[in-house]
Parts: sequence; structure tokens; C-alpha cells
Amino acid sequence: MKNITATRGLRGRSARFAVLSLALALPTIATQAQDEPATATDAGGAGDDSAALPTIPVADAPAPDAPELKRGSSSRLIEEIVVTAQKREEKLQDVPISISAFSADTLDARGLVNIQDLALATPGLQFTDLASYSIIFLRGVGTDAFIPSADPSIATYVDGVYFPSAHSLAQSFGALQRIEVLKGPQGTLFGRNSTGGAINVVTKDPDQSQATEIQTSYGRFDDFKFRGYTNIPLNDTLATSLSVVYNNSDPYYVRDNADGRPLMQDITRGGRIKLRWTPLDSLDFTLTGIRTRQVSSVAASSITTHPSPLAIVALVPAEQRDYVVTDDSFPMITIDTTAIYGQGIWKSDPFDIKLIGSDYKVDSHDFQYDFDGSARPLINFVAQPEYQTIKTAELQLTSNDTSWLADRFKWVGGFYYLHSVGGYDPAYLQVASRLLTLPTGQIVNLIPRGALDALSLAGLPAPQGVRLYFRGLLGTDSYSGFVQGTYNFTDWLNLTLGGRYQVEKRALLVSNVEVDNLGGSTTPLIQYAPRSSKENNLSPKITLDIKPFEDVLAYASYSKGFKSATYNIVNIYQQPDFVKPEIVSSYELGIKSEFFNHLVRFNAAVFQTDIKDLQTAFVSLTSGGAVRFQNAGAARIRGVEFDMLLVPLPDLDPGLVFTPGLSLLKAIYTDYTNGTGFNETTGLAFANGNFNGNRIARTPKSTATIGVSQTIDVTDGTIEIGGDYYYNSGFYFLAQNSPVSFEPHYSVVNARVSYLYKPWDVRLTAFGSNLTNERYDTQQFHTDFGRADTLAPPIEYGVRVNWTF
Repeated sequence: MKNITATRGLRGRSARFAVLSLALALPTIATQAQDEPATATDAGGAGDDSAALPTIPVADAPAPDAPELKRGSSSRLIEEIVVTAQKREEKLQDVPISISAFSADTLDARGLVNIQDLALATPGLQFTDLASYSIIFLRGVGTDAFIPSADPSIATYVDGVYFPSAHSLAQSFGALQRIEVLKGPQGTLFGRNSTGGAINVVTKDPDQSQATEIQTSYGRFDDFKFRGYTNIPLNDTLATSLSVVYNNSDPYYVRDNADGRPLMQDITRGGRIKLRWTPLDSLDFTLTGIRTRQVSSVAASSITTHPSPLAIVALVPAEQRDYVVTDDSFPMITIDTTAIYGQGIWKSDPFDIKLIGSDYKVDSHDFQYDFDGSARPLINFVAQPEYQTIKTAELQLTSNDTSWLADRFKWVGGFYYLHSVGGYDPAYLQVASRLLTLPTGQIVNLIPRGALDALSLAGLPAPQGVRLYFRGLLGTDSYSGFVQGTYNFTDWLNLTLGGRYQVEKRALLVSNVEVDNLGGSTTPLIQYAPRSSKENNLSPKITLDIKPFEDVLAYASYSKGFKSATYNIVNIYQQPDFVKPEIVSSYELGIKSEFFNHLVRFNAAVFQTDIKDLQTAFVSLTSGGAVRFQNAGAARIRGVEFDMLLVPLPDLDPGLVFTPGLSLLKAIYTDYTNGTGFNETTGLAFANGNFNGNRIARTPKSTATIGVSQTIDVTDGTIEIGGDYYYNSGFYFLAQNSPVSFEPHYSVVNARVSYLYKPWDVRLTAFGSNLTNERYDTQQFHTDFGRADTLAPPIEYGVRVNWTF
């Protein structure tokens, strides 16, 4: 069995010396492996992101509890993963939660190179993207907006630290230990804004073995990627590691505009440094710093494929759904992320203590987006800057072997605090023309009525065009306490009870509108009064699990999640709306099992999710603000899902592995009579639409995946051949379920072949993605001007090299 957290490199400068060192170490390591099972973090404490001093993986000396199949198989997909979904280290198959978990080796073997690729291997996970925001839906629960006041429904944690901004995922795949995708509300242990689930990213901690890993690739569109990691022991108690990322590619879109300016290259660069100090066996301190920058034109590009009647009057043409943009506003966005976080662990009697603190800022600036998605100079949106600052602190107390009833009762508890400020400071809309006349004779003011009234009161004339500045800042202070315990009645019956009580205050700190003067100054138009609200919430969890047979776990659970209340911060001529918190309750039956001497792993779940006050977004200039939130009364999701790992020919071909998965969802709005949408005749926004029975936005009825991997051992190396197929049945981008907002079914095929030269530990991989050149949207942007599309990349191919030494 491969140890997924072990560092494969050894102390030394050359590949030959590494091989010699490994050969000399084999007898000692084999003896240790027989005496003590190797887990993902044997020496690492009970916290969810602590990491042990590594063990060296030895194919011929597996841990005693490893399945027999895993000792004989060379496939990287067959491994036992240790997860921390319950804030303690447990085997994946022993945790009564639906989880998709991937080690660094598994991610590489399946060709998953970024966070969005997880959807290709995780049933029920849906990724779309807009302006570099990752819009994530899991089992039909998600947030369909891309502004700082829009909290995600899938909480993202990196090394135990909450990263609430969807911009913060660029560094996620650098020097990984594993990624866990937890499905269903995780309100008890992961807290606010985990109503749909959580993505838990665990990176490598420094340790006492010197190692370096390099990955570089080159592909279509001059796509160059580099990722490097090095671990350096400084002395017997101090070690450091450095991880760097650099990506540079030409855009897969072409810009065709009269100004002749081509799109910029997409560039991502960043680094992460860790320092770890272990002065005693019972003390472990880690400090981490992250800095990244992303620059992109494609992320802000779209094409208007279905112009509304309003857009047709404004001479906006219907563009072809192709990789050509004509935006008059040059599309671009720059995102800077800075984070410092640390943790301290004290393994004491009668429990372990962990402290976690973080200071995080994401700054999106130079963001330019063509609101009408055409070459016509009608409306452009610019944000400079849009930012979020977040500070968090957490105390965790976790039971250990010296705790009371340690043989039967395991528990974790603690306290959590978050403070954040974010928003636009400022952003502006550049409106080129004031009046348009529809075919019906209706005259439309593109400059909002409220702004015209304010100009009149200020003694200013109504212009034919105007630049409207708006500022909107939201503040948050959140306090919570949590506890969860599992009692083992017998070896086969366990009961888990838990809950988190949260008090959260949200405040609209600033909301105003100004008009640009010719001299560069601005004139205040509208100043909205600050507002605040306070919400209390209890998120409980109850799970009963049984083990009726060896390697079979069945469970029934009830859990609840809380998504924060908020305010609309983009308010051009309407009072800021208060958006009520979203409450999610989930009921689930699940099974985790392995059969036929671990030749088959089958995990499945059936569930129902009830959502109260579902938060939804709507984008329209004529409805009071460019982006607005509102609450749907209620929604319901019923679903079933499974994932498998299958070794069909263990004797003839132990390296052949299949990994199928399926998700079926029936997700509808059950109470949504105040819906906002677009009139299909005029293209103008309407309110109070009845969307009862409509399908929840961005939620396909079915998604299916199947992967196949063939590993062949050859002299001095291993050949690995793999392929994946992903199917999406289609979904609506709008809650009104208008035909124009439907994304039809599509499928994606990826493949790869690699060769590992073992003496040098070098792997060469040839890969291809979207091999059928399927054309589908990563985003549809619906406004008063119609539908603008952002397409997923076309067929891509290239080569990748991994080297560990």
C-alpha cells in the first residue's frame, strides 16, 4: 500500500545516490513497517491538517492492515486514504460521511491539474466560472453570484483555514497531500457557509527528509506550467518548505475589435513558504505565507449569442458561439492574494489543543467587463478595486488516548471567530447612451431613473452618457462554539451527536452612488444609510452508523447548515435589500463497502435536502443594481449517488482499474413566487414571477463519470495509460428556466499515457483534454442585453514531466 503523505525524495543530490540510499534503508524500514502501521499522519497530532514526519513508501513492505490486493498491485489509484473530515485522522471508509478524497498521486494519475477538474471525478460536483470566481454547486446547493457580498455554499479550507473568497483557489494544487470533498451540510465542524459541503485542501508540511519535486508541462496555446516544491531540514527540530507555481498561456479566445488590441496572456504566479518547529514530541508549530497573482483576459471575456429585444434596438448583433470576442471594453482582470496563517498543536493529557490563526486578503483590480458583450460602446463595468480582508482565529480541543473513556468515546470541540470587510471601493458603470425605444414603443432609460433624479436635484443636466461610480462595503463579525462526539456502543454500532451555535453580525458599512465629472472629480448622487443585522443559529448533526459485516459501513444522518445573511452592496437607485440567511437541512442514508478481498469498493448515498430562504442572484441594470440578491422561499433536492473502484482481473491484470460514478438529482423550487427574470418579448426585467416547480439553477439532473487506468510494469519503470469520460445532462443558468438559459447536455473525454523511469524517479506524460472538442459553456451571463457565453477550452494536448529527487 502506498503511503499517500510520504515524501518520495531522499536526502542526496543525485538520482543514483537516492536509489542507493533507498536500498540501504530497506531492511530498517521493512522492520518498522511490521512493528507499526503507517498512516497518513502517524506523528501528526489529532488536528485535521497536522502532518506527520513522513515514512518512506516501500512497495514490498506494506502496513500490516493493508489489503492483500494493494500489496500486489502497481496502480496509483489503489490506496488507502486517511481523511480529517471529523477533525481527526480516520480511514476514508470508516467515516460516515459521503466523501470523495484524492491524494496527490491519485490526482496526477487521473490527470486532475486544477480545482475545476475535481468535477470530472466527483459525482454531483458542478463547477462554472465567471470573472475568475469559481461558482461551485454540490448536490444542487450553491451560490450563483460573483460579488464580495455573495458567500459561497461550499466552504473551502486550506490547511484548516477558511478561505471564503472563490478567488483563492489558485494555489490549491501546489505541493498537495490530499483533497477531500465532503458532501452535504457540514455546519457543525466546518461552520458558516458550508450548506452544500466543504472542500478540504491539505498541503505538505515540512519534515526531516530533504526532498524536491518538480512538475512542468507544455501544451496547446503555448500553455506552459511549472510547479516546484522543496523541503529542507534546518536542524533536528526545524524544517522549511517552499512551493512555487508559474503558469503562462495564450488565450484560447481571439479578440476581433476595431482597436486591434489582442487579448492578454493568462498568467498565474505565486509561492507558498512553510516553517515548522517541533521542539518536543508534544509540541508542533507551523507558520505559512502565501502570495499569488492571476492576470487574465479570458476570465473576463464573453460573447452575446442571444441578444434581447433591447440589445437588438441598440444594434447589438447575435454573435456566433465561437472562440471570438468583439468586446469594446478590453476584457481583463488581475487578482492578488496574500495570506499568512499559523497553527500550534500541544498533545497533552487529557486532550490535544490546537490554535489556528489567519490573516487573508484578496484584491481584484483592473477588472473590466463588457456588460452588453458586444463591439457596441453601450455599458461597461469596471471594478478597481474589489477586495476582501478576512481574519480568523480558532481553538480546537480533541480527545486522545489519555482522554476519559478513550476506548469508546471520541470528541472534538472548540471556538471560532471571523472578522471580514469586503466590497467595491469603487466600481463604476460606463453608460454610453441614455434612451432606447423598443419595437413596442416603450422608451427605456439606460441611465437609471434614480440617478437622473439625483442629477436634477444637483442642478446637473441629464447627459447622453454617464459614468456612475458606486461604493459598497460589507462587514462581518462571527462567533461560534462547536462540539461533536462519537460513542462506540459496540465494535459495530456508533452514535455521533454534535452542534455549532453561531452569532453573526453583518453590517452594510458604505453604499453610495457618484457621477463622474469631466475634470476627473465626482459628484455625490445618492448616499444610503448604513444598516446592520444580527443572526443566531444552531446547526446540529446526528449520525448512527453500523458495521454489519467486515468492510461494510452503513449510516443514517441528519445535519443542518447555515449560510450567512447579507446585503446587496450594488445599489444604484434602490434601497439596499437585506437578504435573509439560508438554512439547509439534509437527511441521508449511505453505505461504504469493499468486497471480494477489496477488489471492489462501492460507496453510495440517498438523500433529501430541504432549503429555506434559498439565496439567488439576478443581474440587471434596469432592476435597481447591476447584481442583486433575493431569497426564494424554499427548495427541495432529492438524490442518489455512488462511486466505485473496481479491479476486474486481479490475477491476470492487477493494474487494470475502473472508477465509475453517478449522481441523480431532482432539484426544484417549492416556494418561489417573488422571482425576478427577463421578459422574453421586451428583454426587460420583471419581478414577482412564479417559479414554483422550476429546476434549481446550475443543477443537472444527472452527471456521470467513468475512468479507466492500466498500469504495466516494465524493466526499470512503469507505463500508465488512462482515460476519463464525463457526462452532464444539462441545466438552466436562470431560476426562471427560460429556454435561452438552458445549457444542453455535453460530455468530455480526457486521456493520458505516462512512463515512469524508476532509477531517476522521472515520469513523462502525454495528455489530451476535451478530445472530442465538445463546445459547452463554463458560464452564461444573462443581463438586459441578453445572453453572453463564455466557452470552456477546446481540445488541448501536451506533455508533462514530473521529477522527484
